[in-house]
Amino acid sequence: MKKLLILVVLIAALAVAGCVEEEINAATNAVQAVPNQTEEKDNGIPLNEVEDDTWGIQLTATKVTPTGMTLVCKQSGGGPTGELQTGSYLILEESINEQWLPVEMTPSEYERAWTDEAWIIPMNDTVEWEVDWEWVYGELPEGNYRIGKEIMDFRSAGNYDEKMYYANFEVTN
Repeated sequence: MKKLLILVVLIAALAVAGCVEEEINAATNAVQAVPNQTEEKDNGIPLNEVEDDTWGIQLTATKVTPTGMTLVCKQSGGGPTGELQTGSYLILEESINEQWLPVEMTPSEYERAWTDEAWIIPMNDTVEWEVDWEWVYGELPEGNYRIGKEIMDFRSAGNYDEKMYYANFEVTN
């Protein structure tokens, strides 16, 4: 009986390890899919030009304040295989010593969660989203930042690709 119990526990442990490895591989693939930024403005801040963007996405930050912005998403050309979409999830990073470092989240009594809406990105069109990050990151001090949005090329449930796109911006108080 002990041998049977040990065998069951061993099989369960191997199954869990396989699931964790799949999640790690999926996360690694998502990180590798980040488009390359290649050009620079006069002030040295990289533009959001993508060398090989197969989805035709360009993000631009406008109307920037220390607590939010308008994010403009332009889709032009490219060859997505499904419907392009995004949601409320975002990340903020700050340029410090020529490295992008995550902006620290404000302390919270409760765990934070992102909602699961699917905002459609129409082909050959431009959409704008109002972004308020104060509830997550607080008011940003002066500096150079970028916002990251995960874009999905959705074909069907369980059949999609994701890439992280960025828009650089500057906060001046």
